[in-house]
Amino acid sequence: MSQPALDAALEDWRRSLPPEAVLTGSELDPYHINCLSLDRVIPAALRPTSEADVLQIVQIARRHKTRLYAFSTGHNWGYGTALPVADNCVLVDLSRMNRILSMDPDLGLVTLEPGVTQKQLYDYLAERGLDFFVPTTGAGPTASVLANALERGFGMTPIEDHFAAVTSLRAVLANGTVYQPYMSGIGATTADGVYKWGLGPYLDGLFTQSNFGIVTSAQIALVRRPEHTEVFLFTQQRGTTLAAMVDACREMMADLRGPLGGVKFLNRKQVENTFGVAKVGPGFPEDYDWAAVGVLHGTRAMVPALRKGVRRGLQAQVSALRFVNDEKIVWLRRLGSLAPGSLKRSLLDAAARVEQVMHIMHGNPRGLELRLAYRYVPLPKAQPWDPVRDGVGIFWYAPVLPLKGEIITRLCDMAVATLGKYGFDQTISFTTLSERCAIGVVPIIYRKTEAEETKKAHECFHTLWREGEALGCPPYRINIAAMPELSDPARSVYFQMVQALKSALDPDDILSPGRYGPS
Repeated sequence: MSQPALDAALEDWRRSLPPEAVLTGSELDPYHINCLSLDRVIPAALRPTSEADVLQIVQIARRHKTRLYAFSTGHNWGYGTALPVADNCVLVDLSRMNRILSMDPDLGLVTLEPGVTQKQLYDYLAERGLDFFVPTTGAGPTASVLANALERGFGMTPIEDHFAAVTSLRAVLANGTVYQPYMSGIGATTADGVYKWGLGPYLDGLFTQSNFGIVTSAQIALVRRPEHTEVFLFTQQRGTTLAAMVDACREMMADLRGPLGGVKFLNRKQVENTFGVAKVGPGFPEDYDWAAVGVLHGTRAMVPALRKGVRRGLQAQVSALRFVNDEKIVWLRRLGSLAPGSLKRSLLDAAARVEQVMHIMHGNPRGLELRLAYRYVPLPKAQPWDPVRDGVGIFWYAPVLPLKGEIITRLCDMAVATLGKYGFDQTISFTTLSERCAIGVVPIIYRKTEAEETKKAHECFHTLWREGEALGCPPYRINIAAMPELSDPARSVYFQMVQALKSALDPDDILSPGRYGPS
């Protein structure tokens, strides 16, 4: 991109957009800060407030062959934040496109823009008395709902696979037109919402983890909260293995498919870094290696049978198993208030920890899992936390794990050895998406102020990535620093096809060059 072309494009954008929507110079400083300690040349940033604005932005960029890089809120901590993959891209900051466009309370279909955050959707539903789960994630309340779905993110609320809940979307293409599925195009938006696949070739998936268009809104299916939600917590029995516990969990999930939601496994270090203490709570042993939390959804009449099914599935592998719900948390608080001395503090602290877990299961975004990122920087008292603002250094390594104990054990052993080799905390968790699949989450938490440690963090991620691939567990998403190596077409017929699609849809490589594809 030449300077004259950029200057001409900026002149056109300033004529088309309000003054506060075109940023240059020192106004760009916040966009440079990130958790990966990367640097990019960013000539300008644009802040649209509507699809019409995005359409004008792209049409001007196409006319002047100016490269763009779009993001939603930039709160994908540990993957790249607002930074583009390549230098000299004009940022398209979609955070001001934060409208909830429609909500069908009968069908649970919400249509929203990319700037809508988890907290904003939660408040919108609460204010209207609409009892639906918000698809929350560990990124916290300020993260974009839509962007996480487009990255194929996941969580503990139904529907665990967040893109599975996206039923249709709209996107501005590089040629200056707007894509929408066929059914929505003929006005059948409700039919499009209840039947994800539409009519004809399914194309919505092309806009996930890609650079084929700028998604401006999406229709998402929400799940209504059931009569009763209950959490169960358990710890690994001494003498049993992680593999045996994982296999038992898989069979239990197959037996209880439907009312049993996801199960999240945490090693001891993950528990300690997330909650500040390694102790799970009263009645749990302190010498466990792995703890886990699962969730049950259903009617109160179903609860006894569900508990029985969980006990039957896990009893041989766990040292302790407890069921907790909102009523039990109230009871635990009352008991704690009456208890003497250190027991009082122990009960009240346990109640607070479990309540935080219940918030996650209810779809109430709180950002609990961000706490572990603050290993080397002070944890702010006020929320929401902002790892970029607060100087956190973190990479996320998130492998896809077939839910077989032997495979998961090998991956976890590799991760522990690799983190130890580079001198980082051996913090590991994995969350089930079904009785077949889990996603691992391995943070590399480092001191951004130390150049040698920053270098080691990059090397550690690369080793985890490639060693995990060798074990048959590639990551489900990847950070911007690794995308050029990932998408080398010389090594992959898959990315040769991606390159062919990009050439057809965006021959001038205007939209997010290098993002999950060859540049």
